[in-house]
Amino acid sequence: MSFAEWNKVEFQQFVNEYGKDIIINNAPIILYSKKDKEHEAYNSLIAFFFIAGALFIYTALSYFLATIFFSLVLFIIIIVIGVISDVLLIINIIKSNVYIKPLECWIEIYKENTNKGSEYYCFIYYPIFTGKCHPNEAKNAIFKIFLEEVIESKVDITQIEIYLKKSSQNQGIFEKAGYFFQYAEGRPFRDEAINRNNWKYFPPDKSDNENYLAIGNWDHQYEWRYDLDFDFDKLHEYAPWVIQKWNEINLKPLTEEFKDKINWDLRKIESVPKLKPWKGNIERQVNENPRA
Repeated sequence: MSFAEWNKVEFQQFVNEYGKDIIINNAPIILYSKKDKEHEAYNSLIAFFFIAGALFIYTALSYFLATIFFSLVLFIIIIVIGVISDVLLIINIIKSNVYIKPLECWIEIYKENTNKGSEYYCFIYYPIFTGKCHPNEAKNAIFKIFLEEVIESKVDITQIEIYLKKSSQNQGIFEKAGYFFQYAEGRPFRDEAINRNNWKYFPPDKSDNENYLAIGNWDHQYEWRYDLDFDFDKLHEYAPWVIQKWNEINLKPLTEEFKDKINWDLRKIESVPKLKPWKGNIERQVNENPRA
């Protein structure tokens, strides 16, 4: 084969030729934990109860000692400052009690361009989460500032590649050729040592028998549902696990214009297929993202 590369296919062009069903039916069903959340403001909660208690004590003392000493101005000032402080603390507590969940899924479509025509296609699915939370609170605070000031978006973009091959007998039929994604490797959910170059290939039958992809860690890398069966602590500590499926409403094409809008170039994502089926031995191919 003298020449081969991946070329992006316009979403509507592909839909016009093959329909939407193939895109929706191949979208990866994922499991996510309902206990994946931002750091809770425990210090604010403690301070809230401390100030509330102090206000009750002060009010009671002011009542019983009113005949000895009572200043209405001082009383009002202390009560107002205490109430305002408690209101600010409760707002901070509410804002910190945020659960992280899938928002929608974007997709890009690529096809193999060779001198023999296109045999392979790659659907790159991007499940989008409302955010992510670094286990280290200090690093998490810095990370959030980076998102707000540089990226200008808090959403977390993940990536799952699904490879398909055109049927040799019917060019309108696609056969799944495998999965490729960042594999969480069964590590603890809150492990800070994230390896972002651990891309791994899995054969198409890996998803049989409802073996969905599950969120493996705080960085939203993936592992298989049946992997959780061997990780009792993670399976039960982060239960319940919720099934997320995609449809025409929450599955959307990712355009170059939208990439510019969300500062795609500042993110760690390399949005081209990582495997090269035309080179053979797709199972043994590896990927190292220089932007990771």
